[in-house]
Amino acid sequence: MIYSDASSDRNQAALAGLPHLDTLLLWYDRMSDHDARQVSPRSSHETLTQAPAPTNPRVPALTSPFQRRASSCSATHIAPLRVGQPLGRYINMGMLGRGGSGEIYRVRDPRLNRRLVLKVIRPDRLDDPTALARFVDEAQLTSQLDHPGIVPVHELGQLDDGRIFFAMREVRGRTLSQVIAERHQEYAELPPQQRDWDRTFRSLISIFLRVCEPIAYAHSRGILHRDLKPSNIMVGDYGEVQVLDWGLAKVCGHEPDHAQEFAQAPVTTDRHRDASFETHEGSIVGTPAFMSPEQARGEHDRLGPASDVYSLGAILFNVLDGHSPFEGTNASAIILQVMNGVDRTPGTALGAPTELIDLCLRAMSPEAEHRPADAAELARVISDWRDGANRRQQALHLVAQADELLPRHHAIGQRADELRREARQRLDQLRPTAPVEEKRAAWELEEEAYFLDRQGGAVRAQAIRHLESALAHVPELAEAHDRLAGIYQRDHARAELERDLARATSMEVFIRAHNTGRFDDYLTGHGQLNIWTDPPGARVEIFRYVQKDRRLIPGLKRFLGFTPLVDVELAMGSYLITLNAAGRQQVRYPVVIERQGRWTGQAPGATRPRQIELPFTDELHDDEIYVPPGYFWQGGDPLVATSPPRKARWVEGFVIRRHPVTHAQYLDFLNALVEKNLDHEAEARRPRGSLQSDTSDGVPLYELAPHGGYCLHRHQPDDVARWPVTHISWNDARAFAAWEAARTRQPWRLPTEAEWEKAARGVDGRFYPWGDYLDPTWCKMLHSPERTPAPIDAFPDDTSPYGLRGAAGNVRDWCADILAEGEPGEGDPGARAYRGGSWFSSAENCRLASREVRPPDATSVGTGFRLARDFGRSKRS
Repeated sequence: MIYSDASSDRNQAALAGLPHLDTLLLWYDRMSDHDARQVSPRSSHETLTQAPAPTNPRVPALTSPFQRRASSCSATHIAPLRVGQPLGRYINMGMLGRGGSGEIYRVRDPRLNRRLVLKVIRPDRLDDPTALARFVDEAQLTSQLDHPGIVPVHELGQLDDGRIFFAMREVRGRTLSQVIAERHQEYAELPPQQRDWDRTFRSLISIFLRVCEPIAYAHSRGILHRDLKPSNIMVGDYGEVQVLDWGLAKVCGHEPDHAQEFAQAPVTTDRHRDASFETHEGSIVGTPAFMSPEQARGEHDRLGPASDVYSLGAILFNVLDGHSPFEGTNASAIILQVMNGVDRTPGTALGAPTELIDLCLRAMSPEAEHRPADAAELARVISDWRDGANRRQQALHLVAQADELLPRHHAIGQRADELRREARQRLDQLRPTAPVEEKRAAWELEEEAYFLDRQGGAVRAQAIRHLESALAHVPELAEAHDRLAGIYQRDHARAELERDLARATSMEVFIRAHNTGRFDDYLTGHGQLNIWTDPPGARVEIFRYVQKDRRLIPGLKRFLGFTPLVDVELAMGSYLITLNAAGRQQVRYPVVIERQGRWTGQAPGATRPRQIELPFTDELHDDEIYVPPGYFWQGGDPLVATSPPRKARWVEGFVIRRHPVTHAQYLDFLNALVEKNLDHEAEARRPRGSLQSDTSDGVPLYELAPHGGYCLHRHQPDDVARWPVTHISWNDARAFAAWEAARTRQPWRLPTEAEWEKAARGVDGRFYPWGDYLDPTWCKMLHSPERTPAPIDAFPDDTSPYGLRGAAGNVRDWCADILAEGEPGEGDPGARAYRGGSWFSSAENCRLASREVRPPDATSVGTGFRLARDFGRSKRS
């Protein structure tokens, strides 16, 4: 009991009619009353006020000590408390606030030199037994809840004016409702591109978790709060969280199963000892916008921890959305909404995490059994999410570190490729026998590229390590999976470009392991086909190349339509297309649909696709092949030392002879020179050597004919006339082309290296005319029977997609240039290239990317030539 020597006469007079605190507590033991709160037209965020309890005619009414002395203790006789006025051993420092049942004062305890808070019952509640009982309940109950999130009660006492109070630690800070409003206002004021839900609201979730913890503790002690709302929660300046206002708290009728974990005495109050003190069914207590449906219906026998969980869910709704789940002008309207259930999803417009939204709606489920069982379970879910969010934050930091490395890796790789290309260009301009001094600069470029490859590999490995570490924190982290899939996708694309099928297969496994859906289209690989012809309306039939017995052969025919074809979807792969139109020759048109590629037929720098000119029926002879304009894959054979890097190269349309020039055809050329009295030139261009040797040993190829000119030597085999001519220099081949051009009035010439390679390989980068594998029975080569050349129509499998014969074996073909545009002139001392395999070539030299370079006057038993000419160049655009 607190007594004051400084009481005023007025308070002394009032005190004479007021009961002693001990009398009140004794009366609570005997009192039989009930809780009753009526629905009043207050704000949905205010706690509903009490209503007078209905009387039971069979139970004699008890009169409270206040009611017995009401005439002498009216609230009008209680003087206001002044600042500086002693309140027992405390000094009043001013009122902090006023609630439904009490007034809050800041006081100083001079004995301990500390500040506290006194909650004093309001004067107008002195004659309300239920209010008095609840006030004492709050003090007794709160004092028994020892948790950092619950404000401790230090004393229950009585002022000199007779009013009851209890002393508590002062809590400084802001209410959670203020914090929520401020945080959402800050978020709304940010520019859209700077808004980050996690950065702005994550700390609010941590506060909410600290709200759940004291409620979980209370549930473990058998206590329900029944009035949880953001305004009853204080957030301190240093992040401390306190749950206030336990005035509606209720002691459960039974101990929870897990209460034994706390080895503490059950929480009880004087009123709790008598069951008749329970709130009657149908009366409503709490704050409408945050109370559970069963609480809103006044079903007090159904209230349990899940009811507080509902209120916590409503607070989480406020945290996520910035608004309460239910809003209205009066409590009755709000309670009706509560009983109808939540009709909107919180936080979706702000980008709130789906897990928290789902948890919020689950906690606010209309049926208690569908909610988390108690605040402890709710706290566990929030804690798990927060721990996951912490791990996610750490994982995203690792992803950010990888993001800093990946551009560096790409830049290093690009620079290494540039150096390799420059080194290749320099070496291509040199003779193989050039001195080391001339090659040194190119070698230095290659060495720098190798160094960059190693450096780039280390950077790539470090980035992968960061991303894999991120997945160790959060295995399902999409950002890390996407980055890893992107790394492996680039490796896969490069492997496919280099036709490294083993590595491509390996990388595809990694892509699929990390694909979150972003690379679905890439893995499917479909592309588009575009074809334009002159004339339009050509019938388009397509055959997909399939491998059979290690060779690529056209599969089933499919009709695609009539030209023009625009963006026709095709699965990735290699195809042979035939184009047919009335009055025109059939055109074979190989295409390759790269992964997600688009075949357009559009030349570099052009603004529209190139039309494929269809030759008239009599425009080409049987031995002439039309190769339409377009791209093809050049080089890129890893097993050929002389192969240039793989490159997509555009080649204009041209015509090339199906077969190499034969002995019979070359003899016609020599004899034409003789007829023009150019015997000296004819003799100079006559092939030296024998069928099997570059020397004159053995039977000569040609001899003088009886009537002048030249013919095959009489001891040569009968079919040699149909063999490809050999022992021919580049100069000889060029002279033959000029003669043939004059004879036929067509611009015949030697093919460029690019033209020859496209005609021999098609467009898909295959290593041989028939595919990627070699068998000695498919072309005339070192391991074929008979160590001599063969007739031009032998080995029918040595046929390209366009119909070119004998490119992989029999004899090699001189080309006009060395992988360059234009044709060097006669007498140019520079080296010349010849392409293809010969009858004595190894498997490597039969690969179509192989190439050799010789002086223009060099001859060989394995080298011949074929002719080519332009087609339709006047119509290019």
